Amino acid sequence: MAGAQVLTAVRDSVATVTLSRPEKRNPIGTDTATALVAALDELDRDDEVRVIVLTGAGDAFSAGGDLDEFLATVDSGATALYESGEIWTRLYRMVPALSKPVIARVDGPALAGGCGLVAGADFAYATERSVFGSPEIRIGLFTLLVLPGLLRVLHRRDAMDLVYSGRTVTAAEALQMRLVNAVEPDVDRLDARIARQAEALCAIPPATMRRARQAFAAIEEAGYTQGLELARALRPVFMASEELRDGIARFLRR
Repeated sequence: MAGAQVLTAVRDSVATVTLSRPEKRNPIGTDTATALVAALDELDRDDEVRVIVLTGAGDAFSAGGDLDEFLATVDSGATALYESGEIWTRLYRMVPALSKPVIARVDGPALAGGCGLVAGADFAYATERSVFGSPEIRIGLFTLLVLPGLLRVLHRRDAMDLVYSGRTVTAAEALQMRLVNAVEPDVDRLDARIARQAEALCAIPPATMRRARQAFAAIEEAGYTQGLELARALRPVFMASEELRDGIARFLRR
């Protein structure tokens, strides 16, 4: 357990992190974001954990920011507002940078900051009833800290559609946009799909997964030409690993 608003549980090397304010549709206020960062950091350092699943309690993944908190801080001044954004910056930077793969399990609305968590995850699976969006512009705000994550996974035009219109999209539309990997008709099938994916990811040696995630992030950031040079430089790290030797030996014994 990480705190009243964020719950954690580990089973069979899979950690489940649950946003747990269902009566408010799991908003991500400062306290929740802080607890989420602490929970993810702890799980990332836990050798027992191979995969992290992010989800929400009740009928929503997350409705996004805490509007009561927004109203309380809107007149606090530019410096205070800038500094208060630090925890969300840490959170949205942290999720894709963890050494372990992250799966977003979505059953219900994933809006604003919640949609940002989905975008930051490595894999995202949703039920048919789920909806997604970044409606901040409709209340005079804009998709700021969530936008970098959306731009990583969506085509530019799809991202502009979401953030300029503020509309919500169905799970089927989110799948077409590639915001999610797959859509299932109900929670049982959703959980079965996630269990299969988690099992496959847990089968990868932890050191290999850690190096692979670092390589993926670095090559993605570098772009095509520099990415090729970076891949060449990283090749000896993988080729000289004990995991490769063990993997080849297992293959030859088949």
